[in-house]
Amino acid sequence: MLRVLHVLPHRGGGAETYVDLLEDLPGTAHERFALSGSRRPSGAARSIPRRYPALARAARAVDLVHVHGDAAAILALPLRPAVLTTHGLHMLRRAEGARGAAVRAGFTAAIAAGCATLCTSQAECDELRALLPARLHGRLAVVANGIALPALDPRSRATARSALGLADGHVAGLYLGELEERKDPLTAVRAAAAAGPPFVLLVAGTGPLEPVLRAEAGPSVRVLGFRDDPEALLAAADVFVLPSRREGLSFAVLEAMAHELAMVVADGPGNPEAVGEAGVILPAGDVSAFASVLRELAHDTQRRVDLGRRARARVAQRFGVERLHAGVAAAYARAQGA
Repeated sequence: MLRVLHVLPHRGGGAETYVDLLEDLPGTAHERFALSGSRRPSGAARSIPRRYPALARAARAVDLVHVHGDAAAILALPLRPAVLTTHGLHMLRRAEGARGAAVRAGFTAAIAAGCATLCTSQAECDELRALLPARLHGRLAVVANGIALPALDPRSRATARSALGLADGHVAGLYLGELEERKDPLTAVRAAAAAGPPFVLLVAGTGPLEPVLRAEAGPSVRVLGFRDDPEALLAAADVFVLPSRREGLSFAVLEAMAHELAMVVADGPGNPEAVGEAGVILPAGDVSAFASVLRELAHDTQRRVDLGRRARARVAQRFGVERLHAGVAAAYARAQGA
């Protein structure tokens, strides 16, 4: 049994979902260690130094260390993690100037110290190839996120819509994710308000922008806050809206596609690769473009159905959990043989 320690930047988010999916990988046992007790930078700065001694002890007790995200990879560099998964390159993509140069140097060192770096999208792999010296290109592999296709039950849909107070005539959009600047929920909210009835946007999640979003709620926007029932929300919705400016390969997008939702996403890295021709891809931050498409979909049932079916078929063909398992297993084998 291969014992793997997963080093996460914090609990929750896509990296946590990723590890959940690896629990079923044959011949492996998984432990988790969150570097930070908070998703906020101020909380992280306080908690990481206190947690590091325990992390070092945990790393010595396992066979392999698998680190998640660019920030965690840099912080865990002294442990020489064997496998790294990128999850969006969020710090690398936003860091500029002298800080950006330091981040690039640190992440390059982390990739050089490990055996394999798994990019969740081709966009991430291309960015890293442009950054890294040629001698490290062989460390990179594209292993897309994957999920198991859920069963679709019309009775669950009816129950979920009733619980949310959605009438038969409502066309429900769903924004599901952290309410933060990178994901740009304000574009979704303002586009829904401009689209108007019968479109209703359900906004599920928490984050620093929640007060602003609640102030803009109205007949076409319902801010739900934190929800622990994403399956019910996906079952109730007709359209998934994600205007994020950058992603890795979003699990929320894949889940929405698998639930046959019509996909409307921004053209930031990650989203086009996930959705492809099975959805509508719009310029990031373009409220009028999002509003126009949401208004059109609200009045075109057949197009919503067609887009939803194409989205589910794309997940089945390209983003199954078996592919994720195979890619990670290959990286673990490479690390063990190194």
